[in-house]
Amino acid sequence: MTTTTSLILDRLHDPEELESLYRQDPEAFREAVDKLIRASPDSIVLQVWGARLEYNQTIPGAKHGTKLWYALGICLAVGALVRLPAIVFEEWWYYPRFGPLWIILGLAGYFLARRPDRALLMTGVILAAIATGYVSLLPATRLGEDWYYTDSVVMALIHLPIALWSYLGLVFLGNSWRDARARVRFLHYNGELVILTSVVGLGGLVLSGLTVALFQLIDLNIEEWYFPNVGVFCAVAVPVGATYLFDAVFDRRTAIAPVLAHVFAPLFLIMIVTYLVIALAEGANPFIDRSSLITFNGLLLLVLGISIFSLVERKREAGVGLIDYINLALVSLTLVINVIALSAILYRVASFGFTPNRVAVLGVNVIALVHLTWILATYIGLVRRKVGIEAMDCVVGNYLPVYGAWAAVVAFLLPVVFGFG
Repeated sequence: MTTTTSLILDRLHDPEELESLYRQDPEAFREAVDKLIRASPDSIVLQVWGARLEYNQTIPGAKHGTKLWYALGICLAVGALVRLPAIVFEEWWYYPRFGPLWIILGLAGYFLARRPDRALLMTGVILAAIATGYVSLLPATRLGEDWYYTDSVVMALIHLPIALWSYLGLVFLGNSWRDARARVRFLHYNGELVILTSVVGLGGLVLSGLTVALFQLIDLNIEEWYFPNVGVFCAVAVPVGATYLFDAVFDRRTAIAPVLAHVFAPLFLIMIVTYLVIALAEGANPFIDRSSLITFNGLLLLVLGISIFSLVERKREAGVGLIDYINLALVSLTLVINVIALSAILYRVASFGFTPNRVAVLGVNVIALVHLTWILATYIGLVRRKVGIEAMDCVVGNYLPVYGAWAAVVAFLLPVVFGFG
């Protein structure tokens, strides 16, 4: 029984509390009500809620107006925060430090505007202040006429958005953040966000190309002005627009990512097996070749993401089928890649010592190894019908904070340990 289900049962005869619970996480509430109606079909309260939720689903667009204004306002705010200060500060300095920060906080702002929470708002303000001050102080080194970042600073800039992603998860989940199934829904949102952002971004590129081409027909070349200004402004606002589509237009019921995950899981399995066989036959050695090690770690992260998403989007009522064995093979292969990459990075650490890059990669590999082993053991139990799909939700959902915690360590502690070198 999920946390939301228990809360509904406890508050079944308290209309105000039920309404509050629904507003905190509509999707979790809807799922819980569906299950409870099947278990207790004679409950008048549940029947009323079921009719209300079904009615809301039949009139998409009726509740979009307010959400649209929220989304447009946040899009303008994010675009302005990313683009306008870059006019004063140098772009190479400002964009890597503040671009991802404002985008993620903008996404969190959208959900806070939809479901206000004073504690989460204050937490966000504090995190924004800390992150803004911290990235502003990260040093850059000058070499001749060029500036560059040291390895520890680069690692901090890469991992800081991942650490802030944890805060976005808290805002998205609300009071259900302890529920493993709710965390899986956050993963579902991330998958749909990537896809919808790509679709909206592609549409924006087509529109931008047509705009530039039309102005060229009247002998005005606006390309050099358009893309650094309008292009950047709109591009950073696209994720908020994609979130609006997911949340309001599709009512959080899109299923593009699950379909793609199931289609591409077997294709990725074939591609990765083929690559590994050919690469090893051609003499690729991640123990001595840095490029091969980078490739192996890139494959690890890519296949890990595909594997996890394919697992969490598995149909809950489906029996064990071919896709389960494909997923099991994909997880096993990912674990093999993980072991090879971890062995190679340990060899390089033993041979050449610690560097910021090696520490960051070593930590990710160890975390992924533990997670993959846990996933594999649970999935074997699922295929052998010794555990249910809820066990997979726990394996995936309960481990997500570990990734966020490690990202925070790399972002804030690693540069200090290595003296920002």
